[in-house]
Amino acid sequence: MSRLPLQQIIDRYDSLNQQLMEQADSKTLIELSKAQKKLQPQFELASLLLENEKTVIENDSLASDPDCDTDMAAMLNEDSATKKSQIETIENQLLTYLTPADERDDKDILLEIRAGAGGDESSLFAGEILRSYSMMAQKLGLNFKVIDSSPGTVGGYKEVIIEIKGLGAFSWFKYEGGVHRVQRVPETEKQGRVHTSTIAVAIMPLIENDSDFQLDMSEVEVIASTSQGAGGQSVNTTYSAIQALHKPTGIRAQSQDERNQQQNKVRALQVLTSRVADFYEQQRLEKEYNERKDQVGTMDRSEKVRTYNFPQDRLTDHRYNHNWNQLPGIMSGGIMEVIEQIKKMEAERNLEKLG
Repeated sequence: MSRLPLQQIIDRYDSLNQQLMEQADSKTLIELSKAQKKLQPQFELASLLLENEKTVIENDSLASDPDCDTDMAAMLNEDSATKKSQIETIENQLLTYLTPADERDDKDILLEIRAGAGGDESSLFAGEILRSYSMMAQKLGLNFKVIDSSPGTVGGYKEVIIEIKGLGAFSWFKYEGGVHRVQRVPETEKQGRVHTSTIAVAIMPLIENDSDFQLDMSEVEVIASTSQGAGGQSVNTTYSAIQALHKPTGIRAQSQDERNQQQNKVRALQVLTSRVADFYEQQRLEKEYNERKDQVGTMDRSEKVRTYNFPQDRLTDHRYNHNWNQLPGIMSGGIMEVIEQIKKMEAERNLEKLG
């Protein structure tokens, strides 16, 4: 029998179906439909697991019957072996859905990537990580849009902000926040020396207008300026770029890539709202941290979470003490498979606590 909570998943799905049939309120129907859609993959996998388990039990019972001839017993045992292999595969798939729940998992997100130590090499790596995340979002059917960027002098980005929308965006990208370190020989390095560079990744829920969190605009200063290009030079003479400052926290946001000043103001305030809301959420989590000793990492953005060692073709996640190889594939969208493994490890830990 599977160690996973199969019947609970099926019962929950059936309960949602029943509520949908009985509910008349449109707002409640929308919420129930979202919950059902989210649970659908788990329900299908759990149902398939139970079906395979039932087949194995029936096969074993028939094969052990004294009246069962040798050839039939062999066929039943072979079918059971195939079903057991399928059960293991399906369990691994289902595990990725059983990570500890976070109330923000279904939220759209802002993803920020900033170059750190390492100069041009850091900016180039920021661009490569951006591409990898973009390919992952495409695989997941998420909407991926760059909303503000500051290009590097030789390529890549000094800073880039991305809006990612779609069901489960936060649940997939939440493991990426922190410092990512890259070790490799830059193309400009003539003596073949390995250089170490860093980038910082921040993940935060995208705060929409209907959110419970609202900025107090009396605490916000909005400044209009001309748009800036690479190297800081002005690229136009109209004051269409917007910078917004939240005075109590000192947090800033800017937008210059929209068509006009009003659109840039809306975008800058949205980014600022998300950053300020995330700042207060990080403070709350920090207070809770001492009570959650088993938490993975501290959610501190100064924490080193990954090392990408290209000479040794190795990716290391320091929170899980786990390594992956085939870095070129990981950087070409294979980061999704890394996160799937992390989800499984998180689910295993959760099952141990529930056990």
